Amino acid sequence: MKIKLTGAWLFAMFLSICSVWGQTPTDGLMMSPYELCSVLQYSRSQWKQYWEGSLKRNNENIGTLTSQSVAVMAAYGVNKRLNLMFSLPYIANEASAGNMKGMRGIQDLSLWAKYRWLHQPTEIGALSSFITLGGSVPATRYVPDWLPFSIGLGAKTASARAIVHYRLNRGWYATAQSGFTYRSNIRIFRDAYQFDGQLFYTNEVQVPHAADATLRIGYLKKNTQVEVFADHQAALSGDDIRRHDMPFPTNRMIGTAIGCYGKFSYDLPNQSELSLTAQLSQVVQGRNVGQATSFSLGVLYAFYVKKTN
Repeated sequence: MKIKLTGAWLFAMFLSICSVWGQTPTDGLMMSPYELCSVLQYSRSQWKQYWEGSLKRNNENIGTLTSQSVAVMAAYGVNKRLNLMFSLPYIANEASAGNMKGMRGIQDLSLWAKYRWLHQPTEIGALSSFITLGGSVPATRYVPDWLPFSIGLGAKTASARAIVHYRLNRGWYATAQSGFTYRSNIRIFRDAYQFDGQLFYTNEVQVPHAADATLRIGYLKKNTQVEVFADHQAALSGDDIRRHDMPFPTNRMIGTAIGCYGKFSYDLPNQSELSLTAQLSQVVQGRNVGQATSFSLGVLYAFYVKKTN
């Protein structure tokens, strides 16, 4: 299975977490009815340079920022058209320089339902289309306004996305998806903050909503899957990081990343399957995000909770 973090500042780590599954909220694959896939995934993301608004720079008080995560995920096939998924990551962020202490902890619990409303076979392949609805809530009371060390933005989210997937009989496929994520306001541990040059005397902060889009091209046969992808995520409003200041949840975070993904599966008795996955990605363009290089490794175990014919 593959996931997304709540903010583009965490863009690279989000990509890592989301992309090492198969059958994810953003791809064109489905679990079979009564099939359960459990996932344990490790991800690591590093950046030294980042965009302060449109200015690309580094920060000697941070050095290199490293984000690591271990995530537990699962997907279940309710029937041929409906899949349910969840994820819960533990994240640790730390810098190589400066005196600021990193943060770590359990981040957000995410749930999704993916529905296949179209499956149209053709002479050379099949066209499928999906709708995914989801949401997330912070699983712990982590600090959201200590970016880039915060493990998340602390907002409750609701998301909707559409997916189009075409697969040739020979195994090649292309997938395009686009989504919108609503983010709730958050409460921070201070009485005032600045937004877009103005001072606000409140601890309630409006976090920008976001949109994202992904294009995947890959090859999938029974035990092997490889793909390349381009992913873009953008906050729909917000301000830039102030000069020489820390990022803040109101920032308009935008990022584009490219990467590759691979999965190899091994058949086990009783229709079960063990898979190893790997993903590598690079943020190539951004605004108010780090230029991160990320990789992820995952172990998947899929089995049927109910016998099928």
